[in-house]
Amino acid sequence: MYVRPDLDQATSVVYRCLSQPVELADAPAEKWAQLTEASAGYPEALGPMVWGQSRWDSSVWGTEEDHARLRDVFAILFPNVDRATARDNHIRDAMHVSTAIRYGGFGFVTRERRLLNKADRIAERFHGFRMWPPEDALTEATARIRGIRELHRLEPHRGTLPTWPAEGDPPTPPE
Repeated sequence: MYVRPDLDQATSVVYRCLSQPVELADAPAEKWAQLTEASAGYPEALGPMVWGQSRWDSSVWGTEEDHARLRDVFAILFPNVDRATARDNHIRDAMHVSTAIRYGGFGFVTRERRLLNKADRIAERFHGFRMWPPEDALTEATARIRGIRELHRLEPHRGTLPTWPAEGDPPTPPE
């Protein structure tokens, strides 16, 4: 999942990544149903097609910039792995992060420690792009909401705010 600002609504939108349904295809039926249902409410970001990894019906043709971005993300996340012989999960992890950056996301939410361990290098290379575990993403969102609420208190003429969880009642991340 990744987070991108929605400037029209003064909020952020969470997107599911393009290869998620491909990755879930090999999951046991019960796990597949649970994960598919959990992600179904999020819009899907159509990323640049990667041969052998992408679904043809939900990808876009990539540019040279897309190719370079994916190459750089992969090199940071998996520095000692040859992409030509890499595991599918390695390639798809890089696709997820690269797609989030492509669409102007400011953060990527994952529980995968091997990705989170490279968060600083990704942020350095891609202009502050963040990678968080769900708990930290919620902390970040709560802090941003608190800041916007304070700005609204000081400058109410800016208009109304969207409905957000109560101040002391942030949602809990799924397992």
